[in-house]
This record gives sequence, C-alpha cells and structure tokens, in this order.
Amino acid sequence: MKGKIILALFLGLLFSQGAFTQSKSELIELGDNAYKNENYASAIYFYKKIIENRGLAGGNLVHPYEARTWTAPPAKRKSDTLKVSKKDSSDFRDDALTVHKLANSYRQNFEYQHAEHWYSIAVNYPTVDVESDVEFSTFWYGEALMKNEKYEQAIAQFEEFKQQSANQHMNKRADQNILGCYFATDPGSLNPGVKLNLSDSNLNFGTSSYGLNYFGDDLNVIFSAAGPEGTVTDEKNQNSSYLSDFYLSQRMIDRSWGEATNLNTPINSENNEGGGVLSIDQTTLYFTRKSGVNNKDVAIYISKYFNNQWLTPLKIDAKVNVEGYKSMHPALSLEGDVLYFSSDRPGGKGGMDIWYCKIDDFDRLSEPINLAAVNTAGDEVTPFFHYFTKTLYYSSNASGGIGGLDIYKSHYNEDEQNWGAPKNIGKPFNSSKDDAYFVIDKDQKEGFLSSDRMPCSDCEEDYDGTQYCYKIYEFGQPDIKVSISGTVFDAETNEIIPNALVSFKDIRGKMEPVFITTDENGNYKRDLEVGWELFMKAQKTRFFGDAASVSTTDITESTHLLQDFFLSRIPTGEVEIPGIEYDFDAATLRPKSKEILDKLVDFLELNDNLTIEIRSHTDSRGNDAYNLKLSDRRAASVVTYLVAHGIDKDRLTSKGMGETEPLNDCSEYKDCGDTAAEDCDCHQRNRRTAFKTTSEEFKDVFKSK
Repeated sequence: MKGKIILALFLGLLFSQGAFTQSKSELIELGDNAYKNENYASAIYFYKKIIENRGLAGGNLVHPYEARTWTAPPAKRKSDTLKVSKKDSSDFRDDALTVHKLANSYRQNFEYQHAEHWYSIAVNYPTVDVESDVEFSTFWYGEALMKNEKYEQAIAQFEEFKQQSANQHMNKRADQNILGCYFATDPGSLNPGVKLNLSDSNLNFGTSSYGLNYFGDDLNVIFSAAGPEGTVTDEKNQNSSYLSDFYLSQRMIDRSWGEATNLNTPINSENNEGGGVLSIDQTTLYFTRKSGVNNKDVAIYISKYFNNQWLTPLKIDAKVNVEGYKSMHPALSLEGDVLYFSSDRPGGKGGMDIWYCKIDDFDRLSEPINLAAVNTAGDEVTPFFHYFTKTLYYSSNASGGIGGLDIYKSHYNEDEQNWGAPKNIGKPFNSSKDDAYFVIDKDQKEGFLSSDRMPCSDCEEDYDGTQYCYKIYEFGQPDIKVSISGTVFDAETNEIIPNALVSFKDIRGKMEPVFITTDENGNYKRDLEVGWELFMKAQKTRFFGDAASVSTTDITESTHLLQDFFLSRIPTGEVEIPGIEYDFDAATLRPKSKEILDKLVDFLELNDNLTIEIRSHTDSRGNDAYNLKLSDRRAASVVTYLVAHGIDKDRLTSKGMGETEPLNDCSEYKDCGDTAAEDCDCHQRNRRTAFKTTSEEFKDVFKSK
C-alpha cells in the first residue's frame, strides 16, 4: 500500500494548511474541476468536504485505462457510511447539486454501494441544474440498484424516472433496463455447462488486469495490467500501480499461464496502454493509449514490427482520433481490411459508439462509418470480431442487460450485407457489474473476458470491499450441438410425403454427401457440425425436387434448425419453358433465351434423377416438312446449350414437333403474316419450347460429384 500512503501524504501536504479554511465556493471550484476532468476520486474528496464540513484523506492520480475512465483509489473514507437523518436533511437542500455530483462521482469511480446510498439522498433533492448526469439522477439510482442486484427496487426507480422525464433516449434506456432486470432473474438467461473462473495470478496482478486478446495464436496472449515494476519515466511522481502496461503470457502444457513479461518501450510508456489487437500477419499492433495525467486524452495508436522490434507507435490521424473526443478499443477483421473501434465522436447515437473504417493495401483508412445496427444512446465499447463466424462481440450499458456493461453479439450476414439484431449472451458471461473485453478462440471452446464483478481484494484495505476493479476471467463451454429437422410436403395439397429422399452436400467439399429418407410421417432429422455450408434437397418419384441452403458457419451456440420442403407433382404431359426465342427462320438462341435456359440448368441440377426430352413447336403457317425440320434444329440447339453448361447429355434428348401439336386452332388467322396484330398472338402461343419427363431413375443420384 506504499503508493496509497504517498498519495495520502501528497494530498495532506497540498491541503493541510488551507483545506479546512477554504470557502465553500473554493471547494466547489476544486470539486467541479476534478469532476470535469473525470478525476472522480478527487471530486469525491471535495464534494464530501463541502457536505460534511470535515477533512478527508484521499488521492487524485489517474487510475489505469479501462473500458471506462476511473481514478486511483484514495485512502479509506469512513464517513461514506454516514446515515443522513431527517433532522440533517435540511442541511443538504442548499447543496442539492453537490449531492447529485457526489453520487455521480461514486458511480463513475465504481463504488456501487456508496453510489446507491448517495443517489437515495440525491433523488429527494431536485435541482434546477440541467446537466445530463444531474438531471437523470433517478435513472442512475436505478442503475446503481441494478449493479447491487436489487432488481425490484431498480424497476421502481426506472418507472418513476419515466414519469418524470421527457427525454426519449433515456426513457428508452429505462425501458431496456426494466427488461434487463427481468432478464437477470430469468433462468433462461443462464448458459448451462459454461465454466467461468478467475484467471491465475500470472494474468491477474496489481490493481487491475483487463483487455486480454490473442497474440498471434490461441496459446499466446496480450493483456494490460497496472502493477509494480511497470513503465514509468519519473519514479518520484509516477506510480506504476496506477498506470497500465501491456504484458505477454504463454499457455503452458498443464494449461496454466506462464509468467507475464512486460512488452516494454516503445509500446509501453508512462501513460496507460490497453485494448490491443495484433494483425493476422503479426506485423501491426493497434492499441489504446490514455494519458497518465488527462483522463480525457484517449486515442488509438499503431506500431509496426520491423527487424525484430516494435517501432515507435504513431497516433492515428483525425479520421479515427478526433480532437477533443475519445477513441479506443481497436479490433480487426481477419484480412485486416476493417478496423473497428469505439468513440464518442460527433455523429453517433450517444455516449461511446462502435465505428469502423476500411483499410486499403497501403494502410490508408476510409472515413469512419457508424455501426448503427448495434449502437444505442448509451455506451458500446470493446468490440471483438470473431472472423470464423462473422460475429461481432461488444459490450453495452443501454440494451436491456443484467447490469452495467453487458456482452452482446451480432452476426454479419454476407449475403444480405447487414448486421443481425444484437443478442445478450447471458450468464455467467454477464453479471450485475461491468463485463467487457470478450474474446473467444477459433473453435468457440474457450475464451476470456474482463469483469469487475468481484470487490477488488487489493483495494479492500482502503474501501471495505466497495471498490470494483477489472480482473481477467477465462471460460470454457460445452461443445456446440447443431441439428436440423423438417417435413416434406406435397406443395399442392400440403399432404406429407413419406420415403422422400433428403440429401446433404457440403459445398466446401469437407464431407461426403449424406442421404436419408423421411419416415412414415414425412419427417427427417440429422445432427450437423459448426462450419458447414450445406446444399440440401428433397426428391421423390413423380415429384419435382425442392432445395435449400443451410449454413452453420455463423452459429455460436447450440442450435436446432428447421427446414421443410415442398414438392410439386410432375405433369403427365409437357412443361412449357416460357420465353424461349430464336432468330427469325433460324435455330439460333437469342440472349434472353439463354438467361431462361440457365434457370433450366439449375432445375436439372436440382432434379438430377430426371431424364427429359426437349420439344420444339412451330405454328401452322408455312410448309409442314420445313416446320418439322426447323423445330428439330431448334430443339437440338437447346440440348447443345444445356450440355455445354454441365448437364449430362445422356439425360437429354431432343425432338422437333413442327406444327403437329398446336395449343390453339388458329385457322382463321392463317393469313396473319408477321404483323404485330393481336390476332397473331394465337400463332405465337403455338410457337413454344417445352420438355417432357421420360425417366425418373435415382441410381446416379448417390454417386459422389
């Protein structure tokens, strides 16, 4: 506790002569300056001094960078447990604003019990001040209750807030938090079989450890910690226990973690380093650096690995780091062509939002784009993109979570090019406190997160267990089980079709095709694996087949899929192929006809058990023998096109029908000629190309293709 003693002495020397005699206005100015600079421990010191009119010992150095900004813990404040009686309550009326800010300072300093206590006082003393964090004290009181797992009381506060407030964004957050309170007590929020434990002391040491990420592979990790022997440039005025550095560790054979090694300069500095991500080629490190003296100075830096050493980090330009705003928590796509990050820059939805930039081959960044699908009026931070499932994991405090920051996920649909609705990943990943920095390995078996769910043991001597600091947790989860089932129906009658053939083909070629038949109720079922891209189809004699595409690549939890099929009966006669056109008096296919025949190719690939006869018809005008020969050539040209596009020629025959099977009697229009008159439509309908099924042999269907 040497560092805290130094802090206490520092404040004692600074304020011992004048603090007790300073005017209320001077203390307010000192407290407000600390509050505006987000140095909440010092703000608490001054605000408490105003309220209680007696001295407090404390500290005001900057605490390690995290998902949130917070300050180094000052010495124990016994008066924080002061109970305010009704008799004393009148003393607070003139200091209503100070009480509100004191409660906010406790909340921002992650002292949840004290925050709850002072909010319970603050909400009874309205203030005309319209600063957002003061105006919404009833809301913050509800969140403090949530963090302390008092969900029924929290719901009551959120309901009261909604009656008081006209702010639509905050009212929506209140509604989300009410849902979160119910979710927290719902057994369905629990992920059975997941084991989550505090990581060993080689990953958790000092006052805080957080932001672990993989470093090249699953066996090597990088994380941040604030502890002894960290990087400082001024040993007299800097304390590494309150400045975070990057550390590396390696997984041992016994599954424990090796002793952490400091990444050292030039990556680490006298500032706070955290939230790093390494490119897949291991040559580029993006990370967050927060000033050791100015909590608002938070930016993303980049360093290149060259000649076996890391080069001096450079602050990314204003496309990412906007002056006067925070940018942090970089994450990368697999190819390194997209940079995700969190920022409170203008143009967002409120608080910290997740943004992304595209990166070209020369490391140039596009203009940032707000990832609106996941952002809210609150804070969205610590993105992690799991490239194997195209899933973005991140933390949010305004999406109906269990309490504080909760971890969510959203899947990117490449076909539709959009992000799916965010989903809370539940307990035990999430708790009533703040949970962030979620990462998971390629196989989705193991991973890490950072959480302040347990009181900080290193702070208990000074805080009676009321201070919560980030520590690293690791988790293992059971194998993800995926299955699929469905029913095969007659498309016209909706009757079930028993003994239909259902086939599964992995389009990536990682598995042999699988064939199963439906039972007497037309049902089928099969277990699948994560990472499959399947083409499925159902077939049955006397029916045309039906197909579906099923992907398990984006599945991140045990899932059962449903896929029904609807088969249409094969007509006994011809099936017209509408839209087939030829050049005049020739067998040459027009471009529009080729587009239609491409669809016929797809149809024949689906119905690979069918052998068909292509039939071409002419109208009744012209010489009968000539029309028969012309139709022969036209039918043959269709077969030639189909064979050229992959259809086995043994499945195809052609036949010219001439004018022998007209659909309509057009004798009264025989002299129509080649005009565009409506009477000529009769002849046009007779000029057609069709096919007829000649065989339904399944023997070749089971061959590997």
